[in-house]
Amino acid sequence: MKKVFGWIGFFIGWFLALYFCGDGNNKAALLLMPLGVILGRFIGKNIDESREQERVNREKLDREMREFQQRLARGLYLVKNYPEATKEAYTASTGKDLPITSQENPSDDVISIILSHSEQYYQQQEEKLNKAYRARKEAERLELARKREEERLAAERKRLAEQLEQKRKEDEKRRAISMLPSCVENWSSHSNSTLKHKYFYDYYPYSLYKDHASSSMKNTWEIVWHFKNDPSRYIRMSDHDSAQTIVVRKVEELLKNTFGSKTEYLTLVCLTASTQEKTDMRFKEFSEIVCNDLNMTNAYTHISVAEEGIAKREGGTGVKSISYERNFFNGKNVVLFDDVRTTGRSLESMRRHLEELGANVICAITIAQTTH
Repeated sequence: MKKVFGWIGFFIGWFLALYFCGDGNNKAALLLMPLGVILGRFIGKNIDESREQERVNREKLDREMREFQQRLARGLYLVKNYPEATKEAYTASTGKDLPITSQENPSDDVISIILSHSEQYYQQQEEKLNKAYRARKEAERLELARKREEERLAAERKRLAEQLEQKRKEDEKRRAISMLPSCVENWSSHSNSTLKHKYFYDYYPYSLYKDHASSSMKNTWEIVWHFKNDPSRYIRMSDHDSAQTIVVRKVEELLKNTFGSKTEYLTLVCLTASTQEKTDMRFKEFSEIVCNDLNMTNAYTHISVAEEGIAKREGGTGVKSISYERNFFNGKNVVLFDDVRTTGRSLESMRRHLEELGANVICAITIAQTTH
């Protein structure tokens, strides 16, 4: 308002200045404009201060009314819930009986006397003075004790039921795990190994049969090569995906038909290639798909190539250093997987290492078995 009235004073002064200037009294006219501004701002300031004081007074009144209503509500609550104790407190303070009207519409003085004691005090006094209140509180205590006992018994029953269910699941798991070796007892093992082994294709060495290969030989070569996804062969991604889909379907069907729902107790271990890059390209996605579909444990991230070797077909020995997460394999029931089994030495080496770490190797699966 101070700015508004300042501008009003300015314009009034301006009009008066024009009027006086017309009479030739220029100095007096020029003084009227700043005087009008000062007077206007003074009037506006007084109006602002008056409004601010009204606002402060209104807020104070509202605050006092809220506090009074809160005190009144608290006093009525105490009088209603502890009638004998509040009467006794009022009498002790004033030497008079608490008027009946004050029990429904107490004055501010009565409220002040009643609020001078805590609710805990009134609870204790009411229980001493009021037989009905005492009986009700005792009944409430007994009911609360009964409910707590019921809750305790229910929690105990739930705990025992959970323990029994946990024991049942553990017994079921132990029985299922003990049956895993029997699931593969009709699988074949090779003359140089006791490891149970299944494969899907006979693999004829390309160097020996490339000039007179049958269509089935060529088909097997393509599936194996495309699945291996060797970067030196420049395999198209679509060919790798197609081969992987075929192998995933065959492996999952074999595992489901062999182990049924007991696949959840199996851990899939894919043998490593000569390098970590080749291992990733060959087995990473494959192991994730199979383990997710069959609820198996995937050991892929717990084995890695620590020191790379040179593949045999590239003139090397294929020997590499493998790093194992030792604590992971203890107690695991393992299914080994590789692309092609030739002599079986790689499978046996992996089997030996895992058993040294506490694993139980159940069987091995390969895409193909080298045949001459």
